[in-house]
Amino acid sequence: MADDPNKPSTSSKTEDAPLFPPAKPGKRVDYGTNNTLELLERIPSQVVDLKLDDVLTAVKEVDNLCDYPRCKTKTSLMGQDCQHCKKRFCFKHGLPEVHGCGEEIKRDERKKFLHPKPAKTIRQEEDVKNAKKRLDAKLKEMQLGRTQKATGGGSKKKNAK
Repeated sequence: MADDPNKPSTSSKTEDAPLFPPAKPGKRVDYGTNNTLELLERIPSQVVDLKLDDVLTAVKEVDNLCDYPRCKTKTSLMGQDCQHCKKRFCFKHGLPEVHGCGEEIKRDERKKFLHPKPAKTIRQEEDVKNAKKRLDAKLKEMQLGRTQKATGGGSKKKNAK
């Protein structure tokens, strides 16, 4: 089947059509969601390739909004990250009980209360963590020493010849 020259191509339609509905004067664009992944799932990958700047602008703007549904408060300067759902909320919705993580927090706190770790175990975990830090620092130091020797050793050989 050959392309009909009278029909406009689909790629030019996608290039000309706006990716999101235009914003009303004085208001922000409504992307339909506060969730970045949900926003990106709605957009076909071909459109993302064509309009990458628009998509990146939308993602940046959505990332700076509270993740609570229908809340449009900016969280770029002041916001709270939830430890359980890993989302970012404004101060109004930052409490886990408000945005829906309350049951998960209760479960975790009840588990900590009913099955506390012994002090000896906590100290051992801290000792292991500190030992890992010292090991990483030592390995990094040794790697830097090797790179310095390799560059320094190469220059000595050149001078000897």
